[in-house]
Amino acid sequence: MWLMEPATAPRFAFYGVAMLLVALAIVVIQRYLTSRSNLRLSRNSKSETPLEKRFLAVALSPGVGNARLQDRYILPPSGSVLLARTEFQLDVQSLIFDTSAHIREFLPLDTDGKRVELRIPKPINGITAAHFLLNSGNSKMIYARSIIGSISLIFRDAPPVEVELVLGYNIREWCPGNPGDYVREVSDSKNVRNAWVGMSKTGANAVIDCLTVPVFPVLRSSFLEKILFVHKSALKPPDTMGVNFSVFAISLEIGPSA
Repeated sequence: MWLMEPATAPRFAFYGVAMLLVALAIVVIQRYLTSRSNLRLSRNSKSETPLEKRFLAVALSPGVGNARLQDRYILPPSGSVLLARTEFQLDVQSLIFDTSAHIREFLPLDTDGKRVELRIPKPINGITAAHFLLNSGNSKMIYARSIIGSISLIFRDAPPVEVELVLGYNIREWCPGNPGDYVREVSDSKNVRNAWVGMSKTGANAVIDCLTVPVFPVLRSSFLEKILFVHKSALKPPDTMGVNFSVFAISLEIGPSA
């Protein structure tokens, strides 16, 4: 009869324990992968429900829109596009709001400036944020950190949500490729994202940014009725033009509560 040598027995015992541990590890890994797969399927099924957030485009109607997107850039974005993780509706023939162009319908401010109201065709609630494609023009460094205007969301029976446009903080020069002493960057990395980089009609590097205006949860049941644009055109010598800004498109983010 074959007998195992005393020195060999511990070796086989070690191999047996090792094989058992490997088998246990495989079982644990399989169970983990199965649970992850089930969790992924659960998340996917939830994301397919009608409660998923959506975006609603708001057109710049005649009287507010006073310029054309195609006149500013070479091959600007067009159609239903995703810019800065936000859905926008754009067309080369789309109207844009440019404070440096003639504004047909506005209210003068006590100080030098204008106020323009954009009414929402059908007031809507459930808004979690409003997104604006915009930039500024003649953004000279002497105006850095100056308030050049504001955007306000006006709700029915609720206080407005206002965001001041501060040059170099949440708005910047539309054509950084132009020579000169311009404000070419923004510091608000939370609510401002670069949406598009392209070329101006003269072939210089140009940009469009996306400014997000969050809506407080307490206001999400209120109906948005209009958007108010304010332009402040204070001059700083030796400049004689002041800073202007443009809004190219608006997208309202509608949350699950709507």
